[in-house]
Amino acid sequence: MTIKPAFIFIFFVWLTTFRVWASTTLDFQTVDMLTYRCFNQQKWDSVILVGKQALHQNIDYYYLRVRLGISYFQVHEYFPATTHLKKARQFNSGDPIVADYLYRSYIYTNHSEEASLLRSELPPEDRDTVMSKQGFLQQVHVETGYTLSSNNNPKNLSTLMGNDSIYGEQDLYGNNVYGNFSMNLRASNRLGFTLAYNYLNFAKTRYIQYSRAEDHLVSKRDTSWGWYNTYSFPWVVYDTSFRYHVSQNEVHIAATVTLPRGFRIMPAFHWIHVNYPLINVSYHRDTVQDTAFYTSVDNTYHTFPFPRLVYVFSQKDTAFNNYVAALRISKDIGRFNLALSGSWSNLNGKTQTQAEILLTYYPLGNLNFYGTTTATGFFQGNETRLLLSQVLGARFTPWMWGEVNFYYGDYTNANIFNGAIVYNNSDKIDYRGGITLAFVAGKHIQLSLMYQHFRKESLQLYYIKSENSITHEINEIQQTKNNPYNTNSIIGGITWKL
Repeated sequence: MTIKPAFIFIFFVWLTTFRVWASTTLDFQTVDMLTYRCFNQQKWDSVILVGKQALHQNIDYYYLRVRLGISYFQVHEYFPATTHLKKARQFNSGDPIVADYLYRSYIYTNHSEEASLLRSELPPEDRDTVMSKQGFLQQVHVETGYTLSSNNNPKNLSTLMGNDSIYGEQDLYGNNVYGNFSMNLRASNRLGFTLAYNYLNFAKTRYIQYSRAEDHLVSKRDTSWGWYNTYSFPWVVYDTSFRYHVSQNEVHIAATVTLPRGFRIMPAFHWIHVNYPLINVSYHRDTVQDTAFYTSVDNTYHTFPFPRLVYVFSQKDTAFNNYVAALRISKDIGRFNLALSGSWSNLNGKTQTQAEILLTYYPLGNLNFYGTTTATGFFQGNETRLLLSQVLGARFTPWMWGEVNFYYGDYTNANIFNGAIVYNNSDKIDYRGGITLAFVAGKHIQLSLMYQHFRKESLQLYYIKSENSITHEINEIQQTKNNPYNTNSIIGGITWKL
């Protein structure tokens, strides 16, 4: 196809004209005439160009906002469309066409709370014609997954005690299963709830290696006066392990309070019940009497004392509860959403507080491409951490979305998503990355597939003997080291939108 010279000429005339308008002062009559003409000719980009310049020069009125809002809607930039249509309704709230465009903009940007509020504000005769009524139960979601851990077959067991050590142990996380059931409820036009139940079951193994000196009878020799024994005292190493499961039941309750001017307040509470058999290790010293020799003259056995170290292992069922309380406040600002979040928790016998700032952005003005950048301050006793995360999402086809995420920092005993996900296991987390795919399978059904990779470190504990150079006293000193390992998870889910 060839481009005619006349078309090129007209294009450059329009371009030059708009540049002149952008650099000169506009008046109400010019703005109204140009936006009206371009709007009727469906030249949406031209309406947006002139309208933005008019607003920059403090020219603002009802029809300008209507034309801008509908023009942005027509070019699929629903976030700025929402901004201008809301402003138009401040000038005149009685136009059902504007309400319809605003309602659909809310729906296309996942602002279902604002959509419900808009419907409630309309006259009864317009509610059913402009938009559909939303019920109490909004959404049901079910997902399940399985995690493979490289700690199922650790490579350091032969040196678990370390060099010159007397005892060593590791409590390793193996594979685990995960399940989730959640519901979104709409209690009123401004109040919604999310109820979720999570179940996790971790396969764990506690590996123990210890050593002790033992008395071994080497030989027995006869003499003219009786007989005597010869002993050796080798250092013997023992390995043992205990396999068990940690089950975790969780309930998460969150509320969303929608306020005017794009504000939201989101309190949340997360309860965690952990149950597992606690393995205790203790030791004591026994003294045995080994026979050194026998004298036939007086028919007497002569012995000597030998100290023997005895380890005792026991299991006891234990259970405890942990809690997380969180609060998030967010504000819609055009193509951006700014949120501040904080939480308090008591996990694994310690108290944690978090403070974070999140910025979500939609460069294209819709959900076709978005990102969220988060910075979190984590505080636990005297420990302070900076946690960073980045999420990027995109729509690839009308029926498929994709999202990648990366979380950097030690998230052990931290939480994300306003307390919805809690990392309360004992191993250190170096980083986490993942990919999520979402598929539209029908008007009310959406499928999801998620992959997550964690880089973690498990704690290895061992004791070494150290001699005091002055007193020559032998002390047992505890040593620790971290051993890296990986986990890979696959999670599948289905969502019913009602």
